[in-house]
Amino acid sequence: MKPDRKQQTKPQREVHPPVRSKAEDAEPATGPGGLPIFLFILLGIGIYFSMVYLDNHAGGFNPVVSRGFSSSNELTQLIPFDPAREGIVKGQRVYSQTCFACHQPTGQGTPGMFPPLDGSEWVNAQDPSRLIRIILDGLTGPFTVKGQQWPGTTVMPGFRGTGPTDEDIANVATFVRNSWSNKAPPVKPEMVKAIREETSAHAGRSWTADDLLKVPLKE
Repeated sequence: MKPDRKQQTKPQREVHPPVRSKAEDAEPATGPGGLPIFLFILLGIGIYFSMVYLDNHAGGFNPVVSRGFSSSNELTQLIPFDPAREGIVKGQRVYSQTCFACHQPTGQGTPGMFPPLDGSEWVNAQDPSRLIRIILDGLTGPFTVKGQQWPGTTVMPGFRGTGPTDEDIANVATFVRNSWSNKAPPVKPEMVKAIREETSAHAGRSWTADDLLKVPLKE
């Protein structure tokens, strides 16, 4: 009996087309070559001189610079130096770091907790000796500010030995004495230094209103 040829036929292998990568399927494209480095150098030089020109002729983009002035530097040179104004500006920085949380940016204080500085007789006295003492060593109630009685639980901490220098204390005192509705002479660092040395034995103890009222003031 002859074998069946159909049974002897080997199965045919499936033929698949060759696999092509995406890079091979993509259409060829051309692009710019690398830019020479000297172009970047020229661009950097151009940007630098453009910034210098704008700084000298655009008023520093400062709206305070009026027409007729080419820069804020030129305007500053024509304004006389005012040390009191400089102290106020520096004092505002100190105030924003140490005082505004209690006395508020408006100087109105916190109702029922911290007294106002705006219009305070302690702040506006011609002689700042008592105010300097308060800033150095603090104040404990009861005391009166603008006719309002503050209880014995009201406490202001002092800043002696906590970081602010004599200049910082002078500047912040000058700021509060010349902000909002206040208008009083500036405080100088040498005044703070003198009172710091004079009251060294009082360090670490808060002042009371009775103690401060015993301090003679210069008219």
